[in-house]
Amino acid sequence: MREVGVLEAKTNLSALLDAVETDGEEIVITRHGHPVARLTRAVGAGGQQRRLSGTELVTRFKAHQDRIRRENPEIMEVSTSDVLAMREP
Repeated sequence: MREVGVLEAKTNLSALLDAVETDGEEIVITRHGHPVARLTRAVGAGGQQRRLSGTELVTRFKAHQDRIRRENPEIMEVSTSDVLAMREP
């Protein structure tokens, strides 16, 4: 999950929306280094979210693994159950 400051978000909003729409990326907007909001893909018509492809799932899983490794350098291996246990509600 990428983090951008409010000024960068304001300046590059169209590009950020493109990343969310086309790549399924989630972007956290921060103010003074603190998370304030998150850009995510909107729920589609009928209240159903688009199903992710296998490639998108693997990409997101690897991004979560990388984040967990950065935030917890003492962890040598990150399993699927580790990622699921640390996910946001």
